[in-house]
Amino acid sequence: MLKTPIHLIEETVFSIQDADGAECSIRDADWCDQDGLVLYVFAKMKSWIIIQNDWIPSPIADDSAFVRWLDGERILLVRRRSSGRDPNVFLLNLTGEIIDSFHAGDAIEGVVVGSEGVWISYYYGEFREGLPGEKLILFDLQGNPIFKYKTDLSTKPDILEILALVKGKNSSVWIAPLMKPLMKIVPESEVITIHEDPKLVNAGTFAFSIRGDFVYFVLEDSKWAYACRLGEEEAQPIGKIEGVSRGLGPRESYNFIAHPRNSGEVKLYRIENKEEYFLAEVLE
Repeated sequence: MLKTPIHLIEETVFSIQDADGAECSIRDADWCDQDGLVLYVFAKMKSWIIIQNDWIPSPIADDSAFVRWLDGERILLVRRRSSGRDPNVFLLNLTGEIIDSFHAGDAIEGVVVGSEGVWISYYYGEFREGLPGEKLILFDLQGNPIFKYKTDLSTKPDILEILALVKGKNSSVWIAPLMKPLMKIVPESEVITIHEDPKLVNAGTFAFSIRGDFVYFVLEDSKWAYACRLGEEEAQPIGKIEGVSRGLGPRESYNFIAHPRNSGEVKLYRIENKEEYFLAEVLE
């Protein structure tokens, strides 16, 4: 049970004023404390990448691509759909030039980047063949699969779809499958840890963030964000996160990034939780 108040702090980091009055539809966004904000937007009848307020024409024609930071000198663009063996993962430099690409399969649902590579989940992978049938794959930056959920885990829950995924510490990734408990996966040891509580996560988690032994998650229907200690059933509501939200990894000072569907804004959300800070100090 949580004994101290938890606060959800909101900060706007991009607004329509930053678009010089252009009608701007935000399709995806990523944040890194070290490198700042990167956006994928549709404006002026074309797709753009915005890096620290610099507008760069997108080298691919796709109005629903994912954008992620790789490091301070490269970003990643990922197309959701791909036919045949056409590349749909693109590594770009900061001028928007494609420096490498690879094929990662069709029907991509989620993308998470870490030093270990690129994690990709798939929409209803249970009903697909090839790469999407693995449901979750870790690729290196040359496009080689180095971990596959279905193939490499000897013991694992049978999952239909992954609703959300987020980077964990070191090489790990956390996943929130449809109607299944939270899971943590460590690829090099092929170990999966299942957290049955909090069960409210199973109600349809749109985004989540892990800090210490706390999970913060956003329910898709209500947009309410909750806080809960892993392994405990009771979850405390802490506020609403409107629009399309996504959890950020533990290296970032913010927990969530979000862009409302009907406005040209990007917001960051940080959660203040004294119990989490206390635990971090004890563990250090």
